[in-house]
Amino acid sequence: MDDGTAEKDGFKLCTDSYSKDEVLLLIQVLKDKFELDCIIREHNPNQYRIYIRVSSMEKFRSLVRPHFHKIMMYKLEGKREK
Repeated sequence: MDDGTAEKDGFKLCTDSYSKDEVLLLIQVLKDKFELDCIIREHNPNQYRIYIRVSSMEKFRSLVRPHFHKIMMYKLEGKREK
């Protein structure tokens, strides 16, 4: 829950410690199993993140919301709770 957050263009999963091949494999699983529109983005040299595009955000939220603790819900919406 803590290694990602919503952004204006979707959701980023901070997979910085994974190799590029591992991130590409994870993206393929997200596409095949959950039909999520994802891409890889380089964060720093040799650090890669998964971006779930805005077109898949509602589906992504519906998949992960039941598993999120209520104090972490702001990460799905891109804003902090008040």
